[in-house]
Amino acid sequence: MDLVCQRMLNQGFLKVERYHNLCQKQVKAQLPRRESERRNHSLARHADILAAVETRLSLLNMTFMKYVDSNLCCFIPGKVIDEIYRVLRYVNSTRAPQRAHEVLQELRDISSMAMEYFDEKIVPILKRKMPGSDVSGRLIGTAPVPGPSAALTTMQLFSKQSPSRQEVTKLQQQVKANGTGLTALKREISELRLKVQEQQKQLQDQDQKLLEQTQIIGEQNARLAELERKLREVMESTVGNSSGSGSNEQSPRKRRKAVDSTDCPRKSKRLRNRK
Repeated sequence: MDLVCQRMLNQGFLKVERYHNLCQKQVKAQLPRRESERRNHSLARHADILAAVETRLSLLNMTFMKYVDSNLCCFIPGKVIDEIYRVLRYVNSTRAPQRAHEVLQELRDISSMAMEYFDEKIVPILKRKMPGSDVSGRLIGTAPVPGPSAALTTMQLFSKQSPSRQEVTKLQQQVKANGTGLTALKREISELRLKVQEQQKQLQDQDQKLLEQTQIIGEQNARLAELERKLREVMESTVGNSSGSGSNEQSPRKRRKAVDSTDCPRKSKRLRNRK
């Protein structure tokens, strides 16, 4: 039963690698050749997500497959395979996917945890089971013990210990895996640089928009001040007109009273003459 499960996990990782290669070929066939045109293409996010998945697959391959090929273990993190399938199916079924860091957040978390646990807990046990572990451990990357043996070169170790052809093949595979991992890391660094450049461009655009908004606000404040000044002038003119019309209405009344006062002595004289 264990052997069947191990075989299924190993085949699952190989199948997901082939499925990823197929998806990446289909997307690249639809993208333009120029890099500047690819950034504005509708499949740009698809390509970014697939490139990030390729980086994850390279790191997983470098971590696990050396021991899988030696029949020391199987590809242990099956949940990582399921998550990679989910991401690839999401990319194939969605026309406008989310950004790469949003889609790959779960995959990065569980794959990083799986690789760290494997390196810290399982690899030391597997190295003890490897044939010729002393020589391979020294050559693969463990620090040599201080003493006379530390001065020996790699060729001296080979001549002294006379390793088998299988060990040499494993060392070559390790060198090849390290080169693949270095290429993946360089690609990830280039992706991070592109993201930083995009974020800097977005910040510049936001600063430009903020400057334009402040200029618009200043113009609107100047217009409001002008409107307030005109409104004060209109109110002052209406108040002056109302006071002038009130004085004009009072002047005819005063004239009538003055005329009546002058007419009263004349009437009294007429009445006396009649008597």
